[in-house]
Amino acid sequence: MLRATENETEKKLRGLKKENPNYDAMWSRIRLEADKRGSGWQEQTAAPIRKESPKKRWVMPVACAALAAVIALGAAASQGYLEHLIPDTKAAPLGQSIGAQAEVDGIMLKVNSAVQGMDRSYGQSEAQKRMVLDLSLSGFGSENVRYAAFDKASITDLDTGKKLELSMGDFNTDDVRSVGDWEANRTLNTTSRVTGDLDDTEGQHRYRLETSGLYMIRRATVPIEGSVKLGEEYTVLPDRDFKIKITDIDWDQKQGLMKIKFLPNENVPRLDTEDSATLGMDRGISVNLKVGDKDLGPGSWGEPVEPEPGVSEAEGEYNIQGLTEDQIADMTMTFSYAEPVRVIEGPWTIDFTLDSSKAIVQTETIPVEDASELTEKTGWTLGDAQLDAYGVTIPVYRNEEDSETGWKDGQVVDYSISITDGEVTTSGSQDPVPSMRILQGREGEQEYIKFGVQGMSKNATAGQMTYDYWESYDFRNKPLTATFSNAWVVRRHDDYWKQIPIPTEKEQPTTDTLPEGLPIKYIVHREGSDVLVQVQRPDGMNIYEGIRLKVDGKSYAHDTDAFEEKSIRNTETGFYDRVYVFDNVPEGEKFELGLQAYGTVDDSKNATVIIRK
Repeated sequence: MLRATENETEKKLRGLKKENPNYDAMWSRIRLEADKRGSGWQEQTAAPIRKESPKKRWVMPVACAALAAVIALGAAASQGYLEHLIPDTKAAPLGQSIGAQAEVDGIMLKVNSAVQGMDRSYGQSEAQKRMVLDLSLSGFGSENVRYAAFDKASITDLDTGKKLELSMGDFNTDDVRSVGDWEANRTLNTTSRVTGDLDDTEGQHRYRLETSGLYMIRRATVPIEGSVKLGEEYTVLPDRDFKIKITDIDWDQKQGLMKIKFLPNENVPRLDTEDSATLGMDRGISVNLKVGDKDLGPGSWGEPVEPEPGVSEAEGEYNIQGLTEDQIADMTMTFSYAEPVRVIEGPWTIDFTLDSSKAIVQTETIPVEDASELTEKTGWTLGDAQLDAYGVTIPVYRNEEDSETGWKDGQVVDYSISITDGEVTTSGSQDPVPSMRILQGREGEQEYIKFGVQGMSKNATAGQMTYDYWESYDFRNKPLTATFSNAWVVRRHDDYWKQIPIPTEKEQPTTDTLPEGLPIKYIVHREGSDVLVQVQRPDGMNIYEGIRLKVDGKSYAHDTDAFEEKSIRNTETGFYDRVYVFDNVPEGEKFELGLQAYGTVDDSKNATVIIRK
C-alpha cells in the first residue's frame, strides 16, 4: 500500500465515531488486504464492514464505502497468497513476558506479554495510560473457524479492586498477526488494550482477566436463486425460513442509475450475542449484486437501532450507476452472513502479576534538532518530541494565519509524514488539523504529529509482504528522521465559475479543467425544484467546502445533510461520488457552478526534519 494512501485511509478510519472501537485491529486488516491485492491475489467472497450510525446501524457511510470494499477478507490461503509472505519472526515485544493461561473445553486463552506506558493516539486530546496485552487462543479442532471473539471480557486491578477499561481484540485467521501461527499450529493471536487508572508506581501489581461467551464463526455466502425483479420474494435459507423481498426498483435509463430496495423477513440469521459489538467487523449481513460474473459489492443493510412500530428489520438499499438495460436483466444476488461454528460459555479466568521495572516503558522527551526546512516552507515550528512505547508525538506550532479554521488560499493543511530510525519506518498524522477542530469538537487543542506503530515496516523489507506486526516499539535513544511529503495545499478561486447547461430531468455531463490543470466532471440534473450535481473529482484533489450554484447571478448553497442519501457508487472507479443537492432552485437563463475551497498536492513543500542524529 502506498504511504500516502496508508496515511489518508488510517486518518479516515480513526476519525470515525464509534463506541470503544479497536481501530488498530481494523487498520491491520486493511493493510493486509492491500498487500494481498498488490501480490495479485484475487478475492472470492466478501465479508463487509459496517459502521454504526446514531440513527440507523444499517447505513453504510459514504466516507467508508471504499473501506468496505478494502476489508473483504476471503480464503487467502487457498489462493496461495500466504506463500508470498516472507516468514520473518515476529518482533519481540516491549514489556514483560507473562505466560499465564486458562483452558475451557480444550480452548486455551493465554496472556503472552504485557507492556504499559503513555498513549497519545490519533483523536485523543490528552495522553493516557495504556496497557497492551498480547493474547493467543489455541486448541481449535478441525472445524472451519475463521473468526472468534469473547462476548464478555473484563480486567480488575486486584490490589485496589477497581475495574479497568478493556478493549478486547477479536481473533481472526486473516489477521497479519495470526496467519503464520494458524497455518503452523492453529493458534490465533490478538491484542487487548487496558486504560483507566493504571498503577504506574514501582513494584508488583496484580491483575485478573476474565472472559466468557466465546463465539467462533465463519462467513458464509449463498446464491439467491432468480434474477432481480420488483415485488419478488426470495427464499434465501430454507431451513431457517429466511426470505427477502425486492420492495422497490427505480431504473433511470437516461442517467444509467439504478436504485433497488429490499426487505428481509423476521428470520434474519444473526449472532445471538449479548453485546451487539461482538465480532462487529465480521457479524454483518449483506446482499451483494452481481452482473454475470462481476461482483458489484454489498448494499447498505444491517439491523435497525430504532425500528418503527411493527417493523422488525431495516430496509436495505443499493444505489449504483453505470449499468445498461441489458446488464439489469442479467443481474443476480448473493447473501453473506456470519455462521456460528461453536460457542463456549466459559469463563476463562487468568491472574497475572506485572513488575513495573519490566512492564512499564517511561517516556523520553527530546528537542527536535533541525526543522529549518519545514519552517522555511510552511512557517511552522516543532516542539519537543515525546517517545513512548506506542509511538512518537511532536507538537506543531503554525503561524497565526495558518492556525485559523478558515480555508485560505495557499494554506498547508497537512502532509504525508513518515519517521525512521534507520531500521523501521512508520507513518504519522497531524491531529487535529485546524479544519477538523470544530467538526471534532476540539477547539483550542494543540496540534500534534503522531506516529503510531501499526503499519510499521522494516526498511530492509520495504515494499515486500511480511508477517511483521508491532503493538509497541522502543524509539528511545535512537537516531530519528521525519520526512514530510505530498503536502495538501488549499486552493481558492472564488471568482471562477463554470457555466453549465440549464438543468433538466435528463442528466447532463459537463467537464472542466481547474486552474491547476486537473480535470473535473459535473453531472447535473433537476428533480422537481431541486438541482443535483454529481462531482467526479480526479486523483490528487480533495474538496474541502463543497460547491456553490449560481442562477442568474444569485448564489445557492448545497444541502449539507444530503450527502449520504444522495451519493452513489460509480461502477468505473468503485468509489462513491458525492452528489450535492441544492434545494428550491428557481428556473433561470444562466446556471454556473463554483468550487469553494479545495486541495491539491504541492511537492515543492516537501521537507526533511532531523529529530535526533
